[in-house]
Amino acid sequence: MEKHPLNFRSDHCDQHAVVLTNPAATTERRLVLLHGAGVAGELSWTYVANYLTGWREILIPDLAGMGKSRFLSAPAAGVAPYAQQLDELTRALDWQEFDVAGYSFGGIVAEHWLRSRPFNGLCFLLEPAMLYAADAYVLLNKAQLYQQVAEQIVVNPADSVPYVRFLDSVSPARNRQDKTEQLTIARLQANALGFAQALAAVSTALQQHPDYYLNWVSPWPGASFAGSLSEPAMHERHRQLAAASRNWQFEVVDGADHSLVFTRPRAIAAVMNRCLAER
Repeated sequence: MEKHPLNFRSDHCDQHAVVLTNPAATTERRLVLLHGAGVAGELSWTYVANYLTGWREILIPDLAGMGKSRFLSAPAAGVAPYAQQLDELTRALDWQEFDVAGYSFGGIVAEHWLRSRPFNGLCFLLEPAMLYAADAYVLLNKAQLYQQVAEQIVVNPADSVPYVRFLDSVSPARNRQDKTEQLTIARLQANALGFAQALAAVSTALQQHPDYYLNWVSPWPGASFAGSLSEPAMHERHRQLAAASRNWQFEVVDGADHSLVFTRPRAIAAVMNRCLAER
């Protein structure tokens, strides 16, 4: 893979991204990879990208507030400002046709972005923030928790308690005793206010449109992923999505929880490569 960093100012953001070029790719297609809340794009997706064989170019942006991208002014509530950032980025690059993968926060951003523009590509969603449950009570409780965590972080970004509370919510089966816990908290604290802003955006979206997300069916071909260690309620919602959507599959990633993009990159890339080959 050849790496090309991008840094420029668009209408609403200071943008940072990297474009990976694969000279040995099996197609000329392009792919956009969207990261989760709090951890920048390249750090989130490098491991998966190394195993992707089909795409000629891969765009990995930092969503604003995380990594090196920033909003130029305070954004409106919800995920729409992040979708606007991606519109500005892809227009500047003249990327008109591409596939998209979104992890966690990046998943809910991807869905909002793609339904607001013409899109005919593949969509991959890795434990996206809007597919945590098929039950309104569970989904809205998650939204309220995210809002509380965001508010706690804004008050005291150095306090580890809200980060642990977030991790308890998304990865309840994780090993809390190893060094990974401290590393994860440190990474989130490095983008503390951007992380809080992203959590608040998810909370707003879920609370404003719970019925939409509870009944969302993919209009695009693709796949969703959930770790085998993640909560049964999430698996239920992913199975429901796969049953109701055309050309959509649900993949359970063995031995993984919400950190699947970091811990099982080869398995995730294998499914993405297969979906592209079958396209």
